[in-house]
Amino acid sequence: MKRWAWALLAGILWLGVVLVSWFLIPGFQNAPGSFWFLLGASAPTVVAFVVGLRDLLRSDKPPINIYTQITINSDRLLRLIRPQFTGDLQKATRRYLTFLYDQYCYLGLKGLGVLDGVPLRLSLLDLYIPLKARLELPRGETWQPEVRVAGRKLSEQEANPARLSEPQPVLDVLKKHAGLILLGDPGAGKSTFLKYLTVQLALGQDLGLGDRLPVLVPLAAYANALEAGDVRLDDFIADYFCQTCGDLPVSEMLRQALEAGRVLVLLDGLDEVKDQGLRVTVVERAVQFYNFHRRSGNKFVITSRIIGYREVRPNADDLIEGTLIDFDDEEIQLFVERWTSALERQAHAAGSQIAGLEAEKEKTELLDSIQHNPGVRKLAANPLLLTILAVMKRQGVTLPERRVELYEQYVKTMLSVWNKARSLTGRSTGKDLDVIQTVRILAPLALWMHEVSPGVGLVKREDLKRKLQAIYAERGEADPEQAANNFLADVHEHTGLLLERGPGEYGFIHLTFEEYLAGVAIALRGQGNVDTLMANIQPYVGKAAWNEVLLLSLGYLGFVQQLDQVAGEVLDRLTQSGAAAAVILAGDAAADIQNGGLHPDRCRRIQTTLLAVMTGTEPPLLRARAGNTLARLGDPRPEVLTCEAMSFCEVPAGEFVYGEGKDQKALALPGFWIGKYPVTVAQFDQFVQSGGYINPDYWAEAIEVNYWMPLGFKGELDNEPRTAPVPLPSPFTLPNHPVVGISWCEAMAYTRWLNQYMKCCAADCSGSPWQELMAGKLKVALPTHEQWEKSARGTDGRTYPWGTEFDPDKANTRESGIDATSAVGCFPRGTSPYGALDLSGNMWEWVLPDLDDLRGGSWHNGQGLACCVSRGWGRSDCGIDFVGFRISLSPL
Repeated sequence: MKRWAWALLAGILWLGVVLVSWFLIPGFQNAPGSFWFLLGASAPTVVAFVVGLRDLLRSDKPPINIYTQITINSDRLLRLIRPQFTGDLQKATRRYLTFLYDQYCYLGLKGLGVLDGVPLRLSLLDLYIPLKARLELPRGETWQPEVRVAGRKLSEQEANPARLSEPQPVLDVLKKHAGLILLGDPGAGKSTFLKYLTVQLALGQDLGLGDRLPVLVPLAAYANALEAGDVRLDDFIADYFCQTCGDLPVSEMLRQALEAGRVLVLLDGLDEVKDQGLRVTVVERAVQFYNFHRRSGNKFVITSRIIGYREVRPNADDLIEGTLIDFDDEEIQLFVERWTSALERQAHAAGSQIAGLEAEKEKTELLDSIQHNPGVRKLAANPLLLTILAVMKRQGVTLPERRVELYEQYVKTMLSVWNKARSLTGRSTGKDLDVIQTVRILAPLALWMHEVSPGVGLVKREDLKRKLQAIYAERGEADPEQAANNFLADVHEHTGLLLERGPGEYGFIHLTFEEYLAGVAIALRGQGNVDTLMANIQPYVGKAAWNEVLLLSLGYLGFVQQLDQVAGEVLDRLTQSGAAAAVILAGDAAADIQNGGLHPDRCRRIQTTLLAVMTGTEPPLLRARAGNTLARLGDPRPEVLTCEAMSFCEVPAGEFVYGEGKDQKALALPGFWIGKYPVTVAQFDQFVQSGGYINPDYWAEAIEVNYWMPLGFKGELDNEPRTAPVPLPSPFTLPNHPVVGISWCEAMAYTRWLNQYMKCCAADCSGSPWQELMAGKLKVALPTHEQWEKSARGTDGRTYPWGTEFDPDKANTRESGIDATSAVGCFPRGTSPYGALDLSGNMWEWVLPDLDDLRGGSWHNGQGLACCVSRGWGRSDCGIDFVGFRISLSPL
């Protein structure tokens, strides 16, 4: 509507209110001046109503009720701060909170495109995901897990002393302490957390912190003020906000709020104070300010990057330190859901009729890209990089399946579009860099950084400058020193890709970008020559910190440079070398590129060689890695991938030694068949895909204890019925691994399904025990205790399936160091007398008759629980990642 239309509507409503009041309210017609009183008194109400209606119909401004909420909150705050307050103080508080809300209510996405012709303006509160941090524990506490930030391990400087707690919600930490120092890498969400607190408190939302006045200031601005002259922090804060609220008494409002203990002081970006001496001064002033005002009940948060913090580390009572951790899968999914919902709402406001369908499609595609690509998953753990990924998707950028292509797109986006806009000022210069030339400088720089600081990726500024000068000199630059200075300034200021993590310490925003660009450097060095490429690759083969670099280098050869034949010849060289690490590298690379032109014969050769490594004489860790790689590339063994091809070992009738000690006795059993391997993920998936979880015919025991309903299996610890095993991360879900996370009831349901499935199966099972099952002579079941023990120890009463002495080369237990399940068949020298494998270690196995009995030990346990007579106990309703099963075929 036009302005004149809104004015006409306001006039009509105004006149209507006056006339209705004039005729309906008794006594008004006879009171002198009453008509003019009604005109004046009703005008503000009518205008407010019309303005509110207008704003509700517009999408470019928050609805009027937000500002009403701020007004109510400001009045409540003032009553708590000072019961008797003046009108000017009320105006100052209202304007101050309104300014904070307007400043920070939207997520900072400047310069990142539009949605249906409308700039992206997404509510911070709609998108915010609560952060978690690990707190530094007092001396003497020794719990010390591996902490990862921005995809990398903490360096010795960052983690010393690394006495860190389990992850805790950051807001919960702030509730318990007067002050919090929040540490994190670029993009970890430090500033966003402060903005979130500011907006919520401006609206008067209950965060568990009480009614508080938020005060958010950048410490870099305070440092600038100190350079101009000595100024106290409280005076600076008052001056900082007085400029936004005109001549209203903001300084008086802040002073009284601090005295009343009603302020949350948020000091952002200690690391942005570049001068070391000045940073020391800023910290000293901040600590003085904290010590003086915390006693009144005020709370504080200070943020900083990790590197460089400990040199100026403040020390004060109840000032706790926390290091932000990466997003987990649940937090990533929550962000994607909120992101797409916010886009849907904006699209509706912009007039789109298909917003709901588009949002659901975008959510599915984003989550698929993240969940099915380990490299993308690493990036998505960083809030900033996850946001960039979502923005790229929104702008129509194709998100490729292959991570090397996605990393290339990421780098292009960050170099071309994502100018620095992470500070509180939101500054963005709009300057883009030449992508190709920048990559040709960054790639050898990244390779050098990975050589001198593998897995950490932090180098000194002067070392970095010298390397840049050498790169420019090699490229024939007339003035390498000036070129290096200019490049460093440009990249630092305009891309956010290479960052100063702390004073004099540089690194990439995420370790993945260093790995990708180092891989690019190796590929560019090779110039398409196989001999040159092998000379550059060979020194790094088998080194854990270089595995991803080499994989990305081979992917870059095949997909970006489109030298797929060259990449294939490199794979052949690696495979033919016979070295286990080289074969595994070739297998991993082949798995990455097999859908991009890898010849089937080459793939089969790599599969065969991997299988030989997996079942050979290499150490257990290498064999397990080969098995995992084989799963990704395609395990050629049908007996571990399908039920129809299952392998069995015959256990003949006769006596054997059962039990141990005084309970030991001789038992006679009829003959039966035992599965050569545990049931694998691929074989159990056949049950899942056939709808086995929703067929009541398979779930008698679960129904009896109320663990099954028509919608699926619901154990005591499940929130909802499920139609698949408990979700687990890789490698537990690789198809050639034993299926784990399986309860006794699920194992029993599988045996009933398999009985029925194989009787109706059209597969050729001649020569297999399945033929006797089809003829009605055998049945599928879990092995009994007696059957399992005889299968494991034979007739001579041995301690382990292979003999009397434990050997970590023969079973996947804690001693093997694999720390997860391994592909079935990885321990061929651990075979039982009848040929069955993995009866010791890998995973506990359910047996009959009881619903909580387990045998065999697992990867999680030591050798003491891997012996043939060892027993375990588990829950029948809820599986865990070291519990699975195998089947037996017994006479009817």
